[in-house]
Amino acid sequence: MARTQRRRATAAPTPAAAAPAAGQPRRVRENLPRPAVAPVAAGVSRATPHRGRNPLAFLGKLQPRFIADIIAELRKVTWPTFAETRYLTIVVAIVAVAVGLLLGGVDLVFGWIVERLFF
Repeated sequence: MARTQRRRATAAPTPAAAAPAAGQPRRVRENLPRPAVAPVAAGVSRATPHRGRNPLAFLGKLQPRFIADIIAELRKVTWPTFAETRYLTIVVAIVAVAVGLLLGGVDLVFGWIVERLFF
C-alpha cells in the first residue's frame, strides 16, 4: 500500500484577512517607499565621512566562513581573570595529586594481595 501525505487543514480566514466592509476605508500601507535621493551635480563632489578601515579586511575574502564564525564566537567568550585561572590551576593540581595517591594506594594493596596469594 502506498503512503499518502497528510493534507494540512486550512485555517479559517481571520477577520483581519477578510475584505473590508463597504463602509470602511482601505488600510493604507505603513511602509511607504522613501523618496529618491537627488543626483549630485557634475563636478561637485560631496565630502564623504572617513570611516576607520580595517587593514586586514582583505583576509575576510580569503578565509572560509567557518573561521569567521569561530572568531565571532570567541569574541563572545567571557575569559577568566588571572586570579581565577591561578585558583583553578591550584585546584586541578591538588585533585590530580589526590587521585594519584588514591590510585597508588589501591595499586600497592592489590600488589600485596597478589604477592601473598601467588608467591
